[in-house]
Amino acid sequence: MKFCIKILLIVISITFYSNAYSNNLAYVNIEFLLENSDLGKSISQNLIKMESEKNKFLKTEEEKLIILENEIKKIKNVISEDELNKKISIFKSSVNSYNKEKKKILNELQNKKNSELINFFDKISPILQEYMDQNSISLLFEKKNIFIGKSNIDITNDVLSIINKELK
Repeated sequence: MKFCIKILLIVISITFYSNAYSNNLAYVNIEFLLENSDLGKSISQNLIKMESEKNKFLKTEEEKLIILENEIKKIKNVISEDELNKKISIFKSSVNSYNKEKKKILNELQNKKNSELINFFDKISPILQEYMDQNSISLLFEKKNIFIGKSNIDITNDVLSIINKELK
């Protein structure tokens, strides 16, 4: 109940604020800008390429482990127990190494993605700020945080064209 009252108060205050200062509010779809701007597409393509290369490497290593495991299964009844234990130990060590490498690669991919997103936001922030200054916008919302709003205060397409012009 308290949550509903808080939401209602926020909606009412935004409504009053928007009525009093309707020219000072706007919203933008950042996800749309990331997916459809030339810069965002370039970032996405680079990340996909990097992820594909890393996945190819991991797949190759995984296939090597499967081959090693199958070899152990084939010879387990033929070799001595000591030799089998040595091979199993080597296999387990290889699996542990693979898991560590996989974790390292996944962390590298996540860090790269985060740094690219930060880079994207660093590049578009001045453009957004300049657009806000030129159009007397004092408050800019992200579209995913808007429950309902008039489409005439959605500046996404305007900003997209500016980003594509300025960030070639």
